[in-house]
Amino acid sequence: MLKCFLNNQVKIYQVITFVACMQNFSISATESFEAKKAWRELETILVTQYAYLDKHENASALLKEFEALALNTSNEKAFRDVSQQLARNFLDPHLNLGPYDQDDYSVFPTGSDIRAVYQNDTFIVEDIKSGSAAQNANIAIGSEIKKINNRKIKTLLAAFFAQPFNQLNTQEIEYGLNVLLGGNRKQERTITFAHKGQLKEIRLAASYDAINTLKQGPTLSYDNFDGIGYIRFHNSLGDNRTAQTFVKAITALQPTRALIIDLRNTPSGGNTGVAEPILGHFVKTKTPYQKFRVQTKTTPYSQAVLQTAYITPSKPHYAKPFVVLAGRWTGSMGEGMTIGLDAIGAKAIIGAPLADLLGGIKTVKLLQSKSWLELPFERLYHVDKTFREDFIPDTLVIPTDTGKDGQDPALSEAINYLKSLTAF
Repeated sequence: MLKCFLNNQVKIYQVITFVACMQNFSISATESFEAKKAWRELETILVTQYAYLDKHENASALLKEFEALALNTSNEKAFRDVSQQLARNFLDPHLNLGPYDQDDYSVFPTGSDIRAVYQNDTFIVEDIKSGSAAQNANIAIGSEIKKINNRKIKTLLAAFFAQPFNQLNTQEIEYGLNVLLGGNRKQERTITFAHKGQLKEIRLAASYDAINTLKQGPTLSYDNFDGIGYIRFHNSLGDNRTAQTFVKAITALQPTRALIIDLRNTPSGGNTGVAEPILGHFVKTKTPYQKFRVQTKTTPYSQAVLQTAYITPSKPHYAKPFVVLAGRWTGSMGEGMTIGLDAIGAKAIIGAPLADLLGGIKTVKLLQSKSWLELPFERLYHVDKTFREDFIPDTLVIPTDTGKDGQDPALSEAINYLKSLTAF
């Protein structure tokens, strides 16, 4: 669930995603800015309410380091910039601070269409999001990324984290790199690539453009591949029309001998009001699909009761074998559906590690800096009690969205798997 805290009143939403509660926040003016009060407010909320603080190996030292930077700020904008750098060090796309300005980066992974890795001191394209500006530009898998907006990547990463590049580990480098590739909010990007000895500078549309275009079309699409059903979500797990459209799809695909559920384009997450009825088509009785612990101001998640979330049956029931496609653009509620489908009987999860949007989120007002902080307060688990963010697909297919030949490697793997499983 998501909770928006509004002047000490709580509004509860069944959402596990990046949700725009920000329209509920009218940040009122204060007489003057006091950095010390602003820092104490932010630090207290992180320490007492952020359920993933312990994922950082030395959170106390990190907070101490950024305290010195924060106390040196003289206005709300400078304080927010430092606080955003602090938040990035937790490598959590669900930990965000605003309001945003034009210099801030696109929200990740919604504003992402290139997946890159750091190998042998080079930045390499690993995957390209299907249907994105990057795919339309025919960027080659395996290309080396040289610059972003004509700036060296190591310089950008050092500024992104407010840490020297040589002190960053590979996980930090790759997280920062993939956020940077999404560009600044609502702005075009220019990325310089090297491939087969040739340098090429490519201008890409703002990364949100392709996602926004999806809103004008259907919430999902479906097909029948020679007796194997296929349903793909179009970043629509927060759209109340999706569950009903899924009923039409699953009804039409009842005659198929197996089914592929494609969650690879769900970067913005969604809500349980959409997800749970969809999951219900694959169970006959009330069934657990995930677990969670809620952190409060007085109770850390580790001491909270481990609770269970259930789904109930939806009609029509689909009784044939099914597999799930998931990957780097499977975010938040998409991740919840992936582990849920795994728990209730998917034959296989095929693709890449997921987006790792941590936990169920809430948004709190930061009065001292005229800001808001979005943070995970729920710790989420697979029904086997492992952390959701640790889930890895059964069959890894990398690249997942776009192969070197331009084809869809994960979909091909799923079709071949189900053909062999259901061969007569």
